[in-house]
Amino acid sequence: MRLLKIILFFANLIFVASVNAESSKRAAEIDKIYQSDQKTRSLFKRGDVYDRAAELKSDAAHRMRLFEMMVDDLPWTARELALVSVILQHTNTGSESEENESWRSQENHLLGFFFARKAARLGLFEQAGSMVSRVERYLKASGIPRDYGLELVSRMPLKVCPINPQITDEQRLDAGLPLRLTEIMKEFCHPLMSE
Repeated sequence: MRLLKIILFFANLIFVASVNAESSKRAAEIDKIYQSDQKTRSLFKRGDVYDRAAELKSDAAHRMRLFEMMVDDLPWTARELALVSVILQHTNTGSESEENESWRSQENHLLGFFFARKAARLGLFEQAGSMVSRVERYLKASGIPRDYGLELVSRMPLKVCPINPQITDEQRLDAGLPLRLTEIMKEFCHPLMSE
């Protein structure tokens, strides 16, 4: 019994140390994003000339990374994440018809993408199509060509990749898509075997 208590004690210490290390890493990244955000705001406050379009892209990219971090830290089940992803894609202000996508809250599509991606990471591989459709809805609402998005290459094994690999993440950012799809889809852009 004493040996079991000692093992559990050390296992707990290791767990706490790993949680603290991850927490420190996250805090450092959030601080870095904050500092970048405030640097832009300080230019504005001083009346300096700066690139407003670049600021908007940077702000959106910062929000997307924070969305991703929030989703990655949620202790939810794959099914719960998948359901939230669907709910977020149906954000409606009620002011325009269903045919006009511009009334949707576009960033909710991208937050829905992160929920679907997390659900797929947790083994709910049918969410691969949801990842693709959430990005497609954002592209449509933003007037960005579809080839800047994702495609479901195969379900078995699971493979989701950027449609046009020649389009860089910087080009996506310049077009108004604040996701670095090539970078964040690396884990899915090779066959994943379902278990």
